Amino acid sequence: MAEIDKKYNIRPFIDPPLSNSDTEKVTLAAIDLSLFKEGDEYREQRKALANQLEKSITTYGFFNLINFGISNEEIEHIRAIAQSVLTLPDEVKLNYLASAATKEQESSRSVGGERGQGFKPKGYWAIKNGVRDSIDHYNFRDTYLDSFTERKNQHPEVVAHYLKDIAKYYNKIQREILPKILRLCDLILEVPEGTIEKNYFPNLGTNSDDSASHGRFMMYHPYANQTKSNKTDSTFLRGHSDISAITFITSQPILALQIKDYFDGGWKYVQHRQNSLIVNIGDAMEFISGGYFKAVLHRVIEPPEDQREFKRLVIIHFCNPSSSADLDPENLKSPKLETLGHTKQDKLKNWEKIKFHHWNYVKGSLLGRSEAGDRNLLQFFGRTIERWHHFQGTSLSD
Repeated sequence: MAEIDKKYNIRPFIDPPLSNSDTEKVTLAAIDLSLFKEGDEYREQRKALANQLEKSITTYGFFNLINFGISNEEIEHIRAIAQSVLTLPDEVKLNYLASAATKEQESSRSVGGERGQGFKPKGYWAIKNGVRDSIDHYNFRDTYLDSFTERKNQHPEVVAHYLKDIAKYYNKIQREILPKILRLCDLILEVPEGTIEKNYFPNLGTNSDDSASHGRFMMYHPYANQTKSNKTDSTFLRGHSDISAITFITSQPILALQIKDYFDGGWKYVQHRQNSLIVNIGDAMEFISGGYFKAVLHRVIEPPEDQREFKRLVIIHFCNPSSSADLDPENLKSPKLETLGHTKQDKLKNWEKIKFHHWNYVKGSLLGRSEAGDRNLLQFFGRTIERWHHFQGTSLSD
């Protein structure tokens, strides 16, 4: 064992058993990325995978990704590092804050603890009725830049030691997995493969990438007592949609993540799928698709009673388009969107022309400051901050 591992007690993160609760759950569709094969001879196979993906991202906005090219051993290694990072003493964390210690202390120009590099400590957000959050997280900015692994002085010692491993994990998502998902989206929209990346994600994963995509280690701690739980309505993280284009989250067995069900409007737990990533559409991809893909509201609440005393650890990657990318589908020239009316002449007639950095700034300035229901009423650039998607009709095509 390396000295650094002994010093910071690098060890496997132990998940609890699956819950025995009979609460209603959503089982997400599993997209098997090993079926994505290059070459014209495999185009029909990719189209079949795209058809499967389409059913998920135009309804629930979430899916599981399996056989995606990152081993379980690699993920467990990153989770072990994350556990040690997020349990560092508070006096260490205070030297590496992403921003201020609480949301109320932020300046209006700050990117905040939500997006700045470093720690967002527990208690940063006010949740409800005087109770503050019970979440630690550590953000990584610009992991795809060559300079990321050289900036060791910006991180605690344990993070600095493992920067190359951390960059390797996030760069596999940014450079290898994300482009495949974008190409499947091309096939869904009936445009040449590579169209979305060329128009909205130029320089993806290179030193010229200006997306501000970022990674996060995140740990949810149980509330200290039942009173806090009651005052927050058992809520750890309020309902929201992500600013990003596509978000990747490690699946784990604690029932806590809930999504707003597309078909009945209720909140449903997301069922754990072993050795998978949970992937969801964010605002940016919804706008790029003209609203065809859905950035669905999701939240994190306390798990069922038999898992309530355990900590929940997730590794997240928020993948954004270029800062200067247009947030509308005009550049796609998609026959599918034309047919469905997702155009400026039809369903998007109230949309103003904006770029990703406009939306990132406006919505980012509201993070942690109001509830999703309140933000849902706010409109910017002809778009509401949050959108509550509900199925309207009698059936979906098979």
